[in-house]
Amino acid sequence: MKYKKINEATVQCIISEEDMEEYGLTLADIFERNEKGEGFLRDVVERAHEEVGYRLRGDNIAMQITPIRDEGLVITFSDASMAGFHNMLEHLKEVLAGFSQENMQEAAKALANRETKPQSIVEENCRVFVFSSMNNILRYCSSIPTEWTVRSNLYKLENSYYLVVEKMRLSRNNFNRISVHAVEFSNIIIPTQETLMYLEEHGECLIRNKAVSRLRKLCLSH
Repeated sequence: MKYKKINEATVQCIISEEDMEEYGLTLADIFERNEKGEGFLRDVVERAHEEVGYRLRGDNIAMQITPIRDEGLVITFSDASMAGFHNMLEHLKEVLAGFSQENMQEAAKALANRETKPQSIVEENCRVFVFSSMNNILRYCSSIPTEWTVRSNLYKLENSYYLVVEKMRLSRNNFNRISVHAVEFSNIIIPTQETLMYLEEHGECLIRNKAVSRLRKLCLSH
């Protein structure tokens, strides 16, 4: 694993295919956030102190996870301060340059085919999907079944689009399936309250509450 300290609040870690094999991990473990995946992510954060002198200054942490070519990952995490999250978003463009569509599709396939397992961790009720273009957002929204009601806000910050999706009345299985589909089109951030506040204050809210349904209708009408 290779660490890069962006600033006092934010660290980036490159995970190679060999690192994944050493831990006995798959992309599904990471995106499913099962016990094995959670343990690995905690280890990544803890090792940052030894590698680059990073100290977690609070209990909350925002984490951005990106599959890259050669079956690896780039994990960027921040201690939930707005400044740290801003830097995390700034470095997202650099990470997106390493996207591999084949790897993203493999991750989605692995998640879609997994068996449902009981979760022993605290499960997230909100996720942020980062898109590089409006076309990718439209393609994603059109893949969500029309009978699913998804509470979602769409923001624009600089040249990227941020779709904030909340679980609300969706089943945990359907909420995870939404994330599975998002892997093919976007990058996933597991947010803290601070990250959501940052988007609300600094981003331009394009659609409030019903972003998925409105964009889905737009696609279906054409």
